Amino acid sequence: MRLFLVGFMGSGKSHTGRALAELMGMPFIDLDDYVTARAGMPITKIFAQHSEGYFRELEREVLLSLATLPMFVMATGGGTPCYHRLIEELNRIGTTVFLDVAVELLLERLRPEAAHRPLLASATDLRQAIASKLAERRGCYEKAQLRVRIDNRTTDVARLVYDHLLRSSPT
Repeated sequence: MRLFLVGFMGSGKSHTGRALAELMGMPFIDLDDYVTARAGMPITKIFAQHSEGYFRELEREVLLSLATLPMFVMATGGGTPCYHRLIEELNRIGTTVFLDVAVELLLERLRPEAAHRPLLASATDLRQAIASKLAERRGCYEKAQLRVRIDNRTTDVARLVYDHLLRSSPT
């Protein structure tokens, strides 16, 4: 099984992915880690020295090379499924899960690190920037095969996804 977690930055894809991979006994892949390793620099520098377009192409190449592995849980980048029609490819080769986090919770999570997020660093109204970018991407995210709505900090998202996958898998 190939499991792809999609959703906005700060939605908990990496945190949930690690816990879910452990529950499922599968390897965990954080796509951002592999992209920065391939580029030899952090994402903020990739955006600054090249462009978002360059980053998205590199991200796509890395993702497709990793997607040949037989089983894993992958935390994709926030924009990954929305470029190059990747959500359709991810749906074809694996199972996609949209971590749908409330804007207020995203704001709480992203405020301390906004300066290190290329798409938020220059925002004068962080809440508006998050809401606007999320609205722009929502249609893409909603093409995922499973959606988990997250409205609070205490939800064990990995367990919710795991339980759903157990209920929906053929016996």
